Amino acid sequence: MPITAVERETGVSKELLRMWERRYGFPQPLRDAMGDRVYTLEQVTRLRLMRRLIDIGFRPGKLVAFETVELERMLASQSKARHAMLPELEQELLQVLRTHQPDQVREYVAHQLTRLGLERFVLDFLQHAQVIIGDAWMRGQLDVHEEHLFTDQVQTQMRAAISCLREPAQPPRVMLTTPPGEQHGMGLLMVESLLRLDDAEAFSFGVGMGHREVAQAAKKQRMNIVAISFSAAYPVAKAIEYLEELRFQLPLAVEVWGGGSGLRSTRRSIEAVRFFHDLPSLRHAVADWRQTHRH
Repeated sequence: MPITAVERETGVSKELLRMWERRYGFPQPLRDAMGDRVYTLEQVTRLRLMRRLIDIGFRPGKLVAFETVELERMLASQSKARHAMLPELEQELLQVLRTHQPDQVREYVAHQLTRLGLERFVLDFLQHAQVIIGDAWMRGQLDVHEEHLFTDQVQTQMRAAISCLREPAQPPRVMLTTPPGEQHGMGLLMVESLLRLDDAEAFSFGVGMGHREVAQAAKKQRMNIVAISFSAAYPVAKAIEYLEELRFQLPLAVEVWGGGSGLRSTRRSIEAVRFFHDLPSLRHAVADWRQTHRH
């Protein structure tokens, strides 16, 4: 399977596949007649399992040591514990997705968003729904296109909800993005939603921005805070390196925040960079920033 297809089937970006190959020695692709990378089905299966385990907090550097059977056992153990807590949501959500009807998926997402409101939708529904769908995809109960359909509908509905919020009335101005190779953008949208609900000027610049681009945009747009998200799939050392370089390129008046499960396991710290591991702590930090910067 060529690398583009592997990226589509596993949710692991081409950049990360190459990075893991260099750093961990897995995957080990073959080469076709043109010299391009091609991957065996066994490697693709292991990558799918790794991606799900990474999403729930495991580090890629540890997972590469396990064979497929061991990864399946680890995932089954994790899934059983989580599904016991949310059986009704799992049944309802998967039933809607298996209709293969975009209209029904859109109506379901819209109903949940209207019923819960944007804040509870993000905190009480979406975080659990993503885990349920990812596990179902891993078990072969959902196809990739069904996962993508759900994600697309959620993003569309959340964008519409954000557009209905009043214009932010007070700082800080917060820039949201991810580094190159980090394609997980749902977290940015979740953070943007909550910060906008808190009346902050939050702006998502999408995924995959180099530190020089981020620094230039932050200065030009007069940002007070630059927040970078790292998923668990992103190597910790690369995340630290990125944040260090970004901190160097920005004036100290612009705060640099790093968040996401990719930083959860590190004990390292960076001078004048704050790390966040959950949404509530980030919201509290915005309130603290306002208290500190009162005029």
